[in-house]
Amino acid sequence: MKLNQISASDEVTQTVVDKMMERGSVLQFAEFYSMSGNAEYARQAASASGGAFRQLDADYSANITSPVYSNPALRILGDLVQVDQAHERRGLDVNSVRAAELLHFAANLGKQFQSHFFNGDSANYGEQFDGMKVLTGQSQTIVAATNGLSIDTGNSDTAKTKQQKFLELIDILIESVEGGAEVLYMDGKTLSRLSSIAREYLTIGKDSFGNPVRYYNGVAVQSAGYDKNGSRILAHTEVTGSAANTTSIYALRFGERADLSIATNIGLEVRDLGIVGAFYTHKVEIDAAPVLLNEKAAARLSGLIIP
Repeated sequence: MKLNQISASDEVTQTVVDKMMERGSVLQFAEFYSMSGNAEYARQAASASGGAFRQLDADYSANITSPVYSNPALRILGDLVQVDQAHERRGLDVNSVRAAELLHFAANLGKQFQSHFFNGDSANYGEQFDGMKVLTGQSQTIVAATNGLSIDTGNSDTAKTKQQKFLELIDILIESVEGGAEVLYMDGKTLSRLSSIAREYLTIGKDSFGNPVRYYNGVAVQSAGYDKNGSRILAHTEVTGSAANTTSIYALRFGERADLSIATNIGLEVRDLGIVGAFYTHKVEIDAAPVLLNEKAAARLSGLIIP
């Protein structure tokens, strides 16, 4: 289910969810499933073989598999949205002020969720869930070049060779996802470079909010955007060999309790706490954690330099 389907259906909650999904585009593609408690065991994709030949009067070889489980641990992301009740004494429509502040917060919460979805690291920051940088396995990571691949503009033979290599790597990245990638995520600068060198392979559609969406060979392409502080979510500061200015592209395939999914309990919760101290207060929280139930549902292309 999408976040707006698994969350409460009241108008305030749905308004906050819509704003989060608008500003955190990963939420437009992500599939959620409900779980109970703080953590659970979610079964990963089965690894049984896909069949074999046998001789007449001979049985098949044993194909016994032991289930493998992921253990997503929910993390709480949210905050209090407070408006001083003095605004009411001074003649302002406090309900309008509260609604405006709640929407502004929701927009930043969507950005923050997206930032953690890619960069979250529970090993260094225990309160965070692990994001795609941690969850994507080494076998699903393609390094463009030992010391980074510079995707240059221009029509020189050298530039054209690098551009062709870039497009080949993206095709390999898409095919690295079992069943094919549903969406590619990259930084806006990288997306601009892709658009400039592969315009004939891109088509334009619209998302559920009416915003334009590019498709590369039928696969949606999204900018990872910026976090609430204005920093690039997929920054150009990754280290690849001797290069410290590289970035990555992620290819993802979502599923509900399958492939790449997000565990939660009740989705987003918005509670009006009324007056707390001197403030009208909303509490907005989500318990969630991405879980990779099929290791081939996500792939990463790293080592890209966009000069």
